Amino acid sequence: MLKLGLIINPIAGMGGRVALKGTDGRPVLAEALRRGAVPEAGLKAKKALRLLLPHRDSLLVYTAAGPMGEDLCEELGLPCRIVYRAAGPETTADDTAAAARALRDVPADLILFAGGDGTARDICGAVGDTVPVLGIPAGVKIQSAVFAFTPEDAGAVAAVMASGTPMTDSLRDVVDLDEDEYRKGRVSARLYGVMRIPDCPDRLQSMKQSGFAAEAGQMEAIAAFLDEHMEDGLYYAVGSGSGAKCISRRLGLPFELLGVDVIRDRKLIARDVTEEQLWEFARTGKLRVIVSPIGGQGFLFGRGNHQFSPRILKAVGKDGITVLSPESKLLSIPGHTLRVDCGEEEVNRLLRGYYKVLCGYGYYAALPCL
Repeated sequence: MLKLGLIINPIAGMGGRVALKGTDGRPVLAEALRRGAVPEAGLKAKKALRLLLPHRDSLLVYTAAGPMGEDLCEELGLPCRIVYRAAGPETTADDTAAAARALRDVPADLILFAGGDGTARDICGAVGDTVPVLGIPAGVKIQSAVFAFTPEDAGAVAAVMASGTPMTDSLRDVVDLDEDEYRKGRVSARLYGVMRIPDCPDRLQSMKQSGFAAEAGQMEAIAAFLDEHMEDGLYYAVGSGSGAKCISRRLGLPFELLGVDVIRDRKLIARDVTEEQLWEFARTGKLRVIVSPIGGQGFLFGRGNHQFSPRILKAVGKDGITVLSPESKLLSIPGHTLRVDCGEEEVNRLLRGYYKVLCGYGYYAALPCL
């Protein structure tokens, strides 16, 4: 009988589509709600736990009351036992840590958690490397190496364990960013510790990598080529990160380093847009997307750029997406494989296949995308 721990951070990821770069702290959560953000972590946890339904007779879920896990278990009909109850209706980092300690004391064979780097940091502080843990990617910041590629991948790993198949584990890093600095366009990351993660490398993401040497010349060449080939009258949504923003620098335009900006006719039309604002451009049929993969991970969508929602990506289509990257970043990506995790499997399928990645002036590399 697998003793499976489950922690859902109900507010994780709510700041993404509304351009807040996270939801750490009550003031930011209040602003996210004011902008119309809705909970998403529970929906992503549901995608993972669905894969456990065939194993319901060989596992028992230990979890926290209400939206932190109990509600989802009851909805899916998974047997569960409550080990922690939050003091109030709004959960906090203290609740995440307390629930993790309760699961450690069970002891759980594996703790699945739905959240982002902040949630991973809270759990790491509570249990360290004393119990195996695996993250269901549901936050805005997902740079740590403790997450599965997708919610379904997290569920698949837990299903293997529920089937009775032995699985080793290894220590992986937990990092988090200072959100206040992050919103100002300054990336200040810190290592908070390590956690034990099941060894299943084909389903686990690596830690984000950046700061590659010898990129400047390639990025200038990429930007020059983009500049010469931008079409008049089209809207270009420029994704987050220094790679994609090379075109903004080329054009001498202000930009939000960690947000999504919109350019038309080489002029800045909108800066740091929300998903709703971006949809107004997408619905015209004239929106194109410029993105660069995350170094060390390969994600194009679903990591730090939730403004590119399923409906927007579906409207733009795979042919409307330009992927650019210096070769050094491509070499850092495991298996030289790009990935998408936009939240809807239908749209993920639409976006998969091969991409021509612009690596220089008119120079492309072909990479598969899963």
